[in-house]
Amino acid sequence: MKIFRFFILISLLFSIVLNAQTKLEKVKSYFPDSKELRKDNIDWYRFSVPENWEKVNERKISLAVAVLKSKTASKQEPVVFIQGGPGGNTISETIFWINHPLRKNHDIVLVDLRGTGFSEPKLCPDLGKKFFEILSKNQSEEQDVRDKVKVSLECRQDMINQGVDLNSYNSISVANDLHALKNVLGIHKWNVYGVSYGTYLSQNYAKIFPGDVQSLILDSSIHNISEYYTNNTQNYILSLSKLFKSCKEDAKCDKEYPNLEEVYYNTISELEKIPITVEVDQSIVPSGKFTYNAEDYKIAIQQSLYDKKLIEVLPLLIYQFKNRNTSTLAGLVQAFSGALSLNYGNYFCFTCNEVIPYNNLQKYDSISSNYKKLNGGLSFYRSDFNVCNQWNKNQDILKSKSISLKNDNPFNVLILSGGFDPITPAYYAKETAQNFIKNVQIVNGYTFGHGLGYTQSGADIIRNFVEDRPITDSLKQYFNQKDVAFKTGITLHKGVVKMTADISSKQWYYFIPLIISLLVVLVIFAGTLFMIFSKKRKSNVTVYLLFLTSLTLIIFTISLIAGINNTLNNNFYLLAFGLPSIWNFTFLLYKLSLFLSVITFVILLIKVFRNNIPVYVMIFLAVGIIHYYFINWGF
Repeated sequence: MKIFRFFILISLLFSIVLNAQTKLEKVKSYFPDSKELRKDNIDWYRFSVPENWEKVNERKISLAVAVLKSKTASKQEPVVFIQGGPGGNTISETIFWINHPLRKNHDIVLVDLRGTGFSEPKLCPDLGKKFFEILSKNQSEEQDVRDKVKVSLECRQDMINQGVDLNSYNSISVANDLHALKNVLGIHKWNVYGVSYGTYLSQNYAKIFPGDVQSLILDSSIHNISEYYTNNTQNYILSLSKLFKSCKEDAKCDKEYPNLEEVYYNTISELEKIPITVEVDQSIVPSGKFTYNAEDYKIAIQQSLYDKKLIEVLPLLIYQFKNRNTSTLAGLVQAFSGALSLNYGNYFCFTCNEVIPYNNLQKYDSISSNYKKLNGGLSFYRSDFNVCNQWNKNQDILKSKSISLKNDNPFNVLILSGGFDPITPAYYAKETAQNFIKNVQIVNGYTFGHGLGYTQSGADIIRNFVEDRPITDSLKQYFNQKDVAFKTGITLHKGVVKMTADISSKQWYYFIPLIISLLVVLVIFAGTLFMIFSKKRKSNVTVYLLFLTSLTLIIFTISLIAGINNTLNNNFYLLAFGLPSIWNFTFLLYKLSLFLSVITFVILLIKVFRNNIPVYVMIFLAVGIIHYYFINWGF
């Protein structure tokens, strides 16, 4: 009994000391303009922790935390989500979790890990934009690397000038942050859910604090940090080979995109000789131009393998590079910029502290040299060796901080993996399972890429696992599909590409004149229809012309909206190229409406314009504004 009381006293003293070094403060929503989030049952916090857990009385940092309350009273253990990257944002994705299946019976805890998102300090928040500007330039791979190293070291120095302890941004610090957060929230155990690099952080956390973990979910897992970079090229080739094989075995894909593998590698050679320069909005690239060289092409295809929907359009995308289709490739630039949305100050602190020091550049180059046609692997990743070589210069990296992920786990483990994942491929899941001695389930998504938990099927599977319910074949049926639904029969149309890009990027008021003009056309249609069928009025040629013009514009608009909506539901990435060929009649309808508009304009001007100038001016303006938008878009 005395021993028991002694341990209770020690635990109490430890808790008091810990609470003195951390502080949880409730704050207002991080999204004050979002009505949906404001009315939801979410607690928002600032959590102050030591930057260096070995110097708890010194500098403090602030983590942003959101707790989405369970939708039912029968609460089960909470779920804490650990984002990947490293350097990915978490709380910015709060809207994704609002109706997540897990939330029915569990609180969901979202944390912007140190140096990310709304947490403070912010570590070089503009570094990703600088990298993108470097990629946009028409310059050699060597110059790209030099520029990347330069701006990265400037970031490093800026953080040092702010007093940031660079060595404190690592997985052990994150484990301490999470352990302290769990305790201050009054949680006994929680379900730990990590994705991508977050699976490495999660495994470290579960190793250091196994008593915190109710269950462990690892989505797109890292099994061994020393192979994360070393096998990068090999993993990319595995995914590429599967893509080429799947397309060749699909009759429609092979017919429309023949010799896909040969086309892919030949395009690398062509881009090494003559890059492709496209014009883009200056809000994306200040210069207004983006040049695709061979390295940009390789990383664009590699990043596309992350997403199941993009995998379905990859043969089409590869052929756009082959055909040097600048309108389509210009639209791709904005999506490409999303790949550089990480917090890169955080990224390089973690990468240079605990990843690159355990990976071997010589081994990376040796493996990459086996794939001659790829010509040196992926510079996008290899250049991280160059950055970290300079980043870590004149300082000791404590390799002792790297711990084995082997875990005699007292908790259940779920591992999700995608068959086309180019960065954490399917064999990583099997290797990760070896880190645990029992209670491990693996779920494979054969036609998926990276981050299966972001799909509805993945979310349902995770919910059943966390709630200790069976993961049935019906739950896995979507993941068990073996054939990729490659998209064929796509009509390339720059008008659709530019219009949908404007819809996603322009403010709503940009479209007010178009909407008002369409309403005027609707009134014209109703008025002329009434006149045609009215017994009291005798219709003339101008009435019929106005009726036909307004009718074709209305049918065109309805057809276009239907086509876009159908494509959004099927695969929204297709809108970066055009529309499925079944909607070709829509483009013919527009040409017909333009022809009728011109004829109507001329007839009205000659015959009846002077009879009612205000009305006809309004008609001309409405129809003219509609055509201004669509001609400007490229219809």
